[in-house]
Amino acid sequence: MLLIVNLSATSDIFPLNAFEQIDTVLLSAGFKKEVRSVIKPGKEFSVTYDGPSMDKNHIEKLLEPVAQRSQVNFSVECEESVKFP
Repeated sequence: MLLIVNLSATSDIFPLNAFEQIDTVLLSAGFKKEVRSVIKPGKEFSVTYDGPSMDKNHIEKLLEPVAQRSQVNFSVECEESVKFP
């Protein structure tokens, strides 16, 4: 499954430690970070992960505590990924 996590700062500057915390939570759930993209420098980012099929609500529940601690907003998009030989 391809997982896209969109992150935005609730304050003026994005807390960079939020990246590590989110990566750690998703790594423990079986996801591997693929790419991080800047949407608005210092304010909004998009991070793509590859991992097992999982319910979107479950992923959101995993990320909610990190988002609250780090004071970031997030949204999650899930897509089925296809692997070619």
